[in-house]
Amino acid sequence: MSLLQVLSSEWIKTRRTTVRHILVVTPIIYPIFMLWYFSRYNDPSTWQIKIYRGFFEVLTVSLPVIISLLTGLLSYQEEKAGNFINLLAGPISRAKFYFGKLFLLIFATIINIFFATIVMLLGMKYILNVDHIYFELFLQGALLSVIGSLILVSVHLLTSIAFGIGTSIAVGGGGFLISAIIGATVVGDNIWQFIPWAWSIRLSQVPLLLMTEAKYPFRIQLSNLYFQELYKGIVPAIICFILVTIIGLIWFNRWEGDKPYE
Repeated sequence: MSLLQVLSSEWIKTRRTTVRHILVVTPIIYPIFMLWYFSRYNDPSTWQIKIYRGFFEVLTVSLPVIISLLTGLLSYQEEKAGNFINLLAGPISRAKFYFGKLFLLIFATIINIFFATIVMLLGMKYILNVDHIYFELFLQGALLSVIGSLILVSVHLLTSIAFGIGTSIAVGGGGFLISAIIGATVVGDNIWQFIPWAWSIRLSQVPLLLMTEAKYPFRIQLSNLYFQELYKGIVPAIICFILVTIIGLIWFNRWEGDKPYE
């Protein structure tokens, strides 16, 4: 069985489960709520900046909880279906199963974030009637949100399989607080590049520096800051994602299905 077939199989397993409901409902309800919230504001000079900042701040701060819940549910489903027997003793290699679940979560994250962003952009254009929308910067923010969240997918997949859904959600709750404090406030200005839970929110805010309203009259300085912030976030995010994924795969290949609490 190819990796693509494994990935397809993993998606079929989510049929009629809470996972599907989360994946379908969240990227529709969230932008609708944000559109309603920002409909009360109409200041042409700062409106789009406020919409961008608010949309991605709430989205990325919530990612640790959402990802921890999704990975926990997928792991719980496998555990209840036969205590991981299909993963541990099946004819398909463990590596394919592990990457199948990992890629499913990554693809789900990509689709959800971009779909929510597109719904938000359409709402800004046809409901809020925002002029001169920075479509490319919003899409860039969505891409950077995904890059910053890759480490969370890898960490929570390992955590949920090894320790169960409860631990995964608990870690996600802690990540939510860290993301809100370090990522969304000045507290983390000097340390955010060392905190994985802050990468998604901090990276998502970088495109703000390219908005005309933000960079005038400091065009050159903010342009330099833009590339500095990208470098500080993208490099550790990708490196740590690769390292944690390798560690998780090595552990999973040696795992016998036991839990620490058993």
